Amino acid sequence: MKDPFILFWAVLILGSIAWYGFLVFYVGIKAGRDIRTMIKSLKEKSSK
Repeated sequence: MKDPFILFWAVLILGSIAWYGFLVFYVGIKAGRDIRTMIKSLKEKSSK
């Protein structure tokens, strides 16, 4: 594992997997909050 080419690609691949995982959770959390807000808004509109 001392070959810099292999090390470079390993870091690049692991970094991209970590970045993708972060984005999945970040977008999921933001979307979950948005969906809760929309449901709350729709319930308030339907009760009027």
